[in-house]
Amino acid sequence: MLGGTFAYNLLMGRRWPPRPDDLAEAEEICRELGLGELLGRMPAGLEQVVGETGWQLSHGERSRLYIARALLQGAEVVVLDESFAALDPETLEQALRCVLRRARTLVVIAHP
Repeated sequence: MLGGTFAYNLLMGRRWPPRPDDLAEAEEICRELGLGELLGRMPAGLEQVVGETGWQLSHGERSRLYIARALLQGAEVVVLDESFAALDPETLEQALRCVLRRARTLVVIAHP
């Protein structure tokens, strides 16, 4: 995660500055991944500065941010390596439903 806004970290690799529809799509995916409560707690929402000098995210919140970033790229194949490891069972189920709904082709790497 880079120091910058939550939106910047989500939309890296896409056009910048983002258009309103880019931000709406990012927020929709975040909410599907269970990050709606986090967005509500952050005073500036998607525009909140995060990282070492900004709002601190838990390991699970960072993992879901990275998953959202991968989904927002619109890639033909999404590879997730240990992306679900920091999630509790309920959040894992919610995140997995989102990923299965949105990824065209998905490769998940998980170590027991």
